[in-house]
Amino acid sequence: MRLKRTAIAFVAVFITSGSAFAASNAARQYLAKYDVPAPTPTSVVVCHGFNCKYRTLVGLGAGDIGKLREILARGRGSARSEINAIADAVAWFERRIGSQTGTSRRTPRAGPAQAGLRSEADCIDESVNTTALLVLLSDLKLLKFHDVVAPESRGYLLDFRYPHATAVVANRMSGARWAIDPWPKRNGQRPDTLPIAVWLKGG
Repeated sequence: MRLKRTAIAFVAVFITSGSAFAASNAARQYLAKYDVPAPTPTSVVVCHGFNCKYRTLVGLGAGDIGKLREILARGRGSARSEINAIADAVAWFERRIGSQTGTSRRTPRAGPAQAGLRSEADCIDESVNTTALLVLLSDLKLLKFHDVVAPESRGYLLDFRYPHATAVVANRMSGARWAIDPWPKRNGQRPDTLPIAVWLKGG
């Protein structure tokens, strides 16, 4: 009986690991869709100018990785606290890259009036950049409660909403997904962090 339970546990772990691997691949494929390489502890490619018109290579140092470790350490207590820590990491990351990409004063909810400007970022840029950061956090094993999954989108014009995309993480235990969306906020402010069902209803 013990052997049977052990076999069942092994299969469960295998299935869970496979699901996490697939989700990670989906996030990486999203980056590849916009010709953005996977981030490394020494560099990340940042999109801006709308739909990744511009791509800027930003170098990362030991101090940057140390800062990310410090921020994510605050979220080790619970899944909800990790979401808060992820939000803090995204805000820090936007401030970190802003001076090099010229997006420090980007427009919140940037729309057609800002399209094509090197200093601006649309929701595609933001979803790519946030996903890249999340993949880096995952690769550094700084996420305890969540996996990085493919971004989500909402709005198809036919429903009288502009198309909009966001980065997403999923709770490893419950599967609950959260939108991590900095596009509505000013550069360096904490992003919207919402259950995906709530985010999908937004306008």
